Amino acid sequence: MLRKIIKRLNQIAPGEQPLFALHLCSNSLTLVQLKDSRIKLCKTINFSVGNWQPALLEALAVAPAHSRLHIILAADFYQLVQLDKPAVAAEEMLQALPWQVKDLVSIAPEDIVADYIDLPGNNTTQAKINVVVASLAWLKQLVNTVNSAGPAIVSIQPEEWLAAALLPLSTQASMLVVHQPDQEVLIQIVRDGLLYFSRRTRGFSKLHLSSEEDLRAGTLDRLQLELQRSMDYFESQLKQPPVRDIRLLMTAPQIMAELLSQSGFNRVEPLQAPPLAATLNDNELLRCWPAVAAVSAQMKEPAA
Repeated sequence: MLRKIIKRLNQIAPGEQPLFALHLCSNSLTLVQLKDSRIKLCKTINFSVGNWQPALLEALAVAPAHSRLHIILAADFYQLVQLDKPAVAAEEMLQALPWQVKDLVSIAPEDIVADYIDLPGNNTTQAKINVVVASLAWLKQLVNTVNSAGPAIVSIQPEEWLAAALLPLSTQASMLVVHQPDQEVLIQIVRDGLLYFSRRTRGFSKLHLSSEEDLRAGTLDRLQLELQRSMDYFESQLKQPPVRDIRLLMTAPQIMAELLSQSGFNRVEPLQAPPLAATLNDNELLRCWPAVAAVSAQMKEPAA
């Protein structure tokens, strides 16, 4: 059951059972509920680092035993590695990955559970994959805790692979810039609904505390450099057309959009919430976007 981070654990027709999504961080968790194609609940519980199990049980107390649950893990609980795609058969890939990444991560090979996505846009070079690695022992604790509460786990997913679900499908490339308080900035480039590029910056965890004066005093220049480097890689290394717009999901996105536009970036604007999250205000969307994205991604999938 845990051979993949993203794993369909059961095939339940949409709408038959209540649907929840839970985003687990190192010191907080957020639970959302989808009802009548709208987010009806957005609840956050804070806890001391490492004491996630009581908080998880408290959150799931509102979920009926027969409900479905998507679990989204924050970056604290997994490691991401990009590497050349191994020349092994598809059915052998998951067994091969722990040994391919064992020297690149801090988890013992025998405790690794890994999954991957193919990275598009490398037609002229060696095919690349994005590998997510987590501790099998820890994931078993997580699943056992959820099972004791009753909901049926639909998937366990890393938050990096979900942000694309917040953007409308387009043949033009869009950059999504996400900053949650006390976390590093996440920069992603999406085209045709596919994730082409993803990275986290360093040194911007307190961006939400920066005033406009602070931004103009140097923080903005450093962020612009990171954005431009990401665009340059997308165009020169992946041989893709230029990014056409930048969407911001962060504290005070309108101010940042105006500053970036003044600096020469075209079509910069705050991220618009997907229709199912129209009931959420900006702060709620920022707080629970991974859970919203997980539910939105399922709604976009064709029926089985």
